[in-house]
Amino acid sequence: MRELDLSGRKFTWANSLDTPTFERLDRVLVSTDWEQKFCLAVVQALTRDISDHTPLLLDCGTSTTQGNQLPFQFEFCWLLTNGFFEQVRDVWNNENRGTNSLQRWQFKIRRTRQYLRGWGRHVRGKNKQEKEDIKSMINTLDKEDRIL
Repeated sequence: MRELDLSGRKFTWANSLDTPTFERLDRVLVSTDWEQKFCLAVVQALTRDISDHTPLLLDCGTSTTQGNQLPFQFEFCWLLTNGFFEQVRDVWNNENRGTNSLQRWQFKIRRTRQYLRGWGRHVRGKNKQEKEDIKSMINTLDKEDRIL
């Protein structure tokens, strides 16, 4: 077993004290056979949004998306947007297709997902720059060697 090098920061965990403790708790270990099969694999540290652990992204150098369509991604910040729940309720209650309860539920879920995907693109465009600025500040603070 061998540990893949981490790019992005030195530590993967920090406590929430005034004088934080930083540790490297999370690691990615691979076998020699696996590493030969995925020789372009890299481990990247992502931004800690809500946890004390830093999420790690293992990129094996292969594509997992189909075509140009990105997977649906629900954003927690949508819940804080004024009118969000009312919009979801209106879309959910708008149509009622299907011959049985399962088909009606599947239609409602599909329609709500489609609506939220488009709505999310619109909102994401407005919030993207602000979110990137905040992530950049968090990354800068996480990478500092000195304790504030």
